[in-house]
Amino acid sequence: MNFLKFIQKELMHYHRKAIVPLSKTRVKPFDVETMLEEVTRARKTEVKKFHGPDSLLYSAIYPIVFTMKVFGLSPYDFIGDQLTPSNCCLLFTFAFMAIYCHIMYIVYLRFVSLHRNKAILTVVETTKILMVPQVTVNYLVAMYDLVLTIFTRKAFSRIWNAQQDFDERLSQLGYPRKEMNTKIAMWIFLISQIIVWTAVNQTGMYAFNETWLFNTSYMCLYVGTAASVYKFFGMVSFLGQRFHQLNKIAKENLPPRVGYRSSKVSRKVHIIH
Repeated sequence: MNFLKFIQKELMHYHRKAIVPLSKTRVKPFDVETMLEEVTRARKTEVKKFHGPDSLLYSAIYPIVFTMKVFGLSPYDFIGDQLTPSNCCLLFTFAFMAIYCHIMYIVYLRFVSLHRNKAILTVVETTKILMVPQVTVNYLVAMYDLVLTIFTRKAFSRIWNAQQDFDERLSQLGYPRKEMNTKIAMWIFLISQIIVWTAVNQTGMYAFNETWLFNTSYMCLYVGTAASVYKFFGMVSFLGQRFHQLNKIAKENLPPRVGYRSSKVSRKVHIIH
């Protein structure tokens, strides 16, 4: 009896849950408008990153960055949110130096042992005379690009980090960058380059009656030098976009006497600081 009384006293501390009839709906109905409002609110409150590997710009161009790393032209990596020179990625640079030397040796032996003229696009070229100097010059340019990449790693990292800081400051002032156009342009450029170099590869195989492996190794020298040009063009384009945006902001915030709207940037800068 005492045990039963003890159990009853303990049960009195717990509230009895109401039993929902089976006829009533237990699941909360789905409200489309409420869900859309929550999704919109979440997107507005989402913090956009301008530093590190998850930044808008780096995420937009990552396929090209990966290609540059494979060719040894991007020996950098992120430590935290800062881009720094990477000794691990530098191994790709030294590896491609060795690959270029090996390719040059094989191509040179092939062209030296070749004693025939080949008509290409109605132009008769003596392969031994014209192609060897061309490949040699391209080899020297490719090696120079890799050496220059090694010695300018720190300078490139400083430029990239300064660019990240610039994007973040503009975002704080209410002018965030949208890299969707950059992402679209990157994919168009990447696909077009794949098509172009594939066409060049197939044309070379047909014209010189070469195997795919030999022609591809021969083309690596040209692709490597082209990639270094693309890298330079990309960085110049990114800096140009930011200067263009900065000039646009300056024009929008000049005093009214110059003919533009009143300045708001100074007040935002004061609030940030």
